[in-house]
Amino acid sequence: MPVIPLHPERAESGAPAGHEQSLQRAAADLPQRMRAGTLQLRELPPLSLYVHLPWCLRKCPYCDFNSHVRDRIDQGRFAAALRRELAHEAARLGRRQLSSIFFGGGTPSLMEPATVAALIDDAARWFDPVPGMEITLEANPTSIEAGRFAGFREAGVNRVSVGVQSLDPDMLTFLGREHSAAQAVAALELAR
Repeated sequence: MPVIPLHPERAESGAPAGHEQSLQRAAADLPQRMRAGTLQLRELPPLSLYVHLPWCLRKCPYCDFNSHVRDRIDQGRFAAALRRELAHEAARLGRRQLSSIFFGGGTPSLMEPATVAALIDDAARWFDPVPGMEITLEANPTSIEAGRFAGFREAGVNRVSVGVQSLDPDMLTFLGREHSAAQAVAALELAR
């Protein structure tokens, strides 16, 4: 069986000989140790948390994600349900390191910044965030969503993924996007 480096850049940068092979052996051993109950939580890799908001202002014709058009979202009820689910999963997984949080969708920038802040706070309470943890939120470049960027930053978001599929007006119409090219550029500037 050929050995495939887990991190080829480390092999080229002078990582200790056999380092990649020992990582592969440890990874291959995980399932057996989990079944035997000998695996310690501190040995598991850090978690990455994905939070899905399944709502959009408009369903794009090319979108294959779980997303639904809603003109009103009960933020309080939705936040309470997400927080309960996060607490449940944290209890099930145990205290683990957390390397990233990604708010995806749908259109997560339709969430209130307070909802995002509560989820980030809960994640930091239930898990151990790594220093400099990346917290990403997907957003569309409509003026409604771009106006919330400052609130998301205050909530703890340190990376925004702005959905700019094109700057060509005809292509934006074809794709069913709600924004213009000018709005897209303005949203990128605001996010920066």
